[in-house]
Amino acid sequence: MRIEQLEYVKEVANCKSLVEAARRLHVTQPCLTNAINSLEDELGVDIFIRSKAGAKLTLAGQEILKISGSILDQVDELYRLSAKHQSRQEVHLAIAPAVCNSAILEIIEDYQKTMPDAPIYVHETRPERIFTALTRSNRSIGVFNNSWLSAIDQAEFNIELLYEDKFRVFASCKSPFHGKESLTMQEVLEHYPVATPICDQDIMAGYLNHPKLSMLSTGLYNFSDRESLKNMVVSDKAIACLPSSFAYRDLYIENALWAPLKVSDFDASVNFYMAYPRRKLTHAESTFVGCIRAFYQRWEPVV
Repeated sequence: MRIEQLEYVKEVANCKSLVEAARRLHVTQPCLTNAINSLEDELGVDIFIRSKAGAKLTLAGQEILKISGSILDQVDELYRLSAKHQSRQEVHLAIAPAVCNSAILEIIEDYQKTMPDAPIYVHETRPERIFTALTRSNRSIGVFNNSWLSAIDQAEFNIELLYEDKFRVFASCKSPFHGKESLTMQEVLEHYPVATPICDQDIMAGYLNHPKLSMLSTGLYNFSDRESLKNMVVSDKAIACLPSSFAYRDLYIENALWAPLKVSDFDASVNFYMAYPRRKLTHAESTFVGCIRAFYQRWEPVV
């Protein structure tokens, strides 16, 4: 049993719909359904009655919801207590892969000039997991893209725009398209018919209404870690749709293993934000927030 499953039960009960609950939780419906099914199997009872009309709590489900609510309230209280009494000068981060790939090392270098002995804990995680890391863990600073902006409670967190970026199509330097001056998205997709989008379906879910990104939402290869993603692209078995910031100080680009393609009719924006608690920050947290701001004030995405 996981806290996340109890959160899912609560949201489905509120929405009375798996589809709507998945949308509000920023997860795919299969992911939500599997989590609920797994909890029902573990407890040996049905929590919801599913029908075309939606999802309705069973009698057992009503009792489970009541107990789950108490558990979630206690979990929140534990984290509030932890934050209140935390005296160590350390920083806990929940960071999207694009930021870990491009900026985090320079930010840490700047931070350590001021705080050389303060521990830093970097949790690289998929964007849709960051709001959970911020609200139900000891992660105090998050950097994420705009598709998950609505998931962060702005009553509890300050949110700042860090930078504006563009999605780019990355391909192997072995690709027949590498070095071409101009391509169309249709040309790219005809050559890589099953390799789109090579990033996790949950990440793309927030962009399904975009006329170009929706073309990249039905691929067969889906990875949640950068190295598997990059290796698949470098071997020329797939393409990747990623923020252009992936190209910044990237060893794969520096070693001519992959590169963004020049696709003339592909223009999709993505913004990145920072979130941190509205409570009084520790000196370490405040210093790190300042280092993040300073980095992005002087940095321009690779386009």
